[in-house]
Amino acid sequence: MFTRKKAFTLVEMTISVTLFAVVASVSMVVTSNILKSAKKIQAQVFLYTEAQALMDQLDQAVNRNTIDYEAYYAREVGRQGSPESGWATVNYGEYQQTFMDPGTQDIPNTTEGVYDNVNGYGAACSSVVSLEYPTDCPTEIPLTASLDLDTGAHPFPDIDDILSSTSDDETYSNAMCEGSSTCTAISYYDSDELILINGSGDRRTIFVQELYSTGNYGLSKVEMDGTDSDNDGAVDNWVCASAYEDCTVPGNVPHVDDLTNTTTDSDDFEFISPSLLSITSFYVYIAPIEDPYRAFAEDSLSVQIQPHVTIVFTATLSSDYGTFLGTTPTITLQRTISTGVYSKINSYAE
Repeated sequence: MFTRKKAFTLVEMTISVTLFAVVASVSMVVTSNILKSAKKIQAQVFLYTEAQALMDQLDQAVNRNTIDYEAYYAREVGRQGSPESGWATVNYGEYQQTFMDPGTQDIPNTTEGVYDNVNGYGAACSSVVSLEYPTDCPTEIPLTASLDLDTGAHPFPDIDDILSSTSDDETYSNAMCEGSSTCTAISYYDSDELILINGSGDRRTIFVQELYSTGNYGLSKVEMDGTDSDNDGAVDNWVCASAYEDCTVPGNVPHVDDLTNTTTDSDDFEFISPSLLSITSFYVYIAPIEDPYRAFAEDSLSVQIQPHVTIVFTATLSSDYGTFLGTTPTITLQRTISTGVYSKINSYAE
């Protein structure tokens, strides 16, 4: 007797294959989405971790240094109201000079005859309107150590009437602005570069935003060494630190073109952010905007606080990171950091 074996019918086979295909297809979609989600989470973790690490670097730099008010003055105000385009600060010490009354001792005539019948540089600065402040007050730095008096106010009180009709001009002058009633506006606290100086006054550190490929920006850093070329006790010359070997031509100073030029990049600045990160915005708030260790005689209570910096930057992933599910994550970090130098930085041979 033959025994009939059970088997799947064609209909059952078709249903089974269809169900298997559906389950496999759903499983593949779920697996793919899980992998994409995992990649997105990984990207978000990378972005957050690297952005925090970058902020920590800036935090440490501020803690070891203080605000370079001289550099900000050179770049925001400048000699005779002409801000410098670079970071060489060829007139370094001019900001401190604005606090110094050079006295009223009789000074011999100059070859130009500007000081005829004038009782000293101090008198000239307070009465001869044709002079440029502070460039010609005095014309040499310093006139003599015994005549230069630290008044603790910018500008020194004897020159108030030259700048404007306001009798309290130090209210309208600071390291970021000079001689205008708008100098106290919050916009002057804002800068797109962080410029720091060490406690010895001979090492400057600059942080700026730099383009490194199409549409991608990083945060860059350069350090500069200050020297006293005339041995008068004050720094008067700034050049790139020896570690920045590419920052040499021309003039051994960092160049603005380096920040936007990716084809003939001279690499004056060095990136401190990873290449997979793009810093889409970077700015800092300087407070106070007058050096409190110099402006001790000014009326504003806001001056009498330890210098601090609020750093704000927005970071996202660069195009080198690749693609993933959803939109590219973005993070904005903000941190207020107090400087770690608790004394005056001498930049003028008093």
